[in-house]
Amino acid sequence: MKKLFVTLAILAGSYGLSSAQTTQKIVVKVTHITSTEGNINVAVFNSKESFLGKPYAKDGRKAKKGTLAFSFDVPAGTYSVSVMHDKNKNGKLDTNFMGIPTEPYGISMDGRNMFGPPTYEDAKFKVTNKDVSLTIEID
Repeated sequence: MKKLFVTLAILAGSYGLSSAQTTQKIVVKVTHITSTEGNINVAVFNSKESFLGKPYAKDGRKAKKGTLAFSFDVPAGTYSVSVMHDKNKNGKLDTNFMGIPTEPYGISMDGRNMFGPPTYEDAKFKVTNKDVSLTIEID
C-alpha cells in the first residue's frame, strides 16, 4: 500500500511539473477602423507554413469606428498577426482583378510587401517571458 502511495505521489508530482506551461498575452490594438460595416477579424499564426492559412488562434467582432482591442494567450514562441476588415462578412480578404486587396487589412510589424502578399519573415515577432502589445493600423 505504501509503495502504491509513493508511486501515485511521484506520478502526480511529475504530471504537475510537465503540464504547467506559462503563457503570455498578445494584445492587438486595431486602429483606423473607418466603418461599422462587417467584422474585424484577427488571426495569430505560429509558423511560416501556416501563415495566412490556418491560424493558431483567431477572434472576430462587429466593426466599430475607431479602435478595437483583442487578446490572445500564447506560450513563448514566434508569431505573426493579420487583421482584416471583412466588410461584406464573406470570411476572406477581397481583392480586385490584379490581386490587390479591396478591404482594409494590416499585418504585425507593418510587414507589408510592395509586390505581393506579406511574408511571415516580415511580420514575425517573438513572445518570451512578458506580454506583447501590438498596434496594427488597417487601411
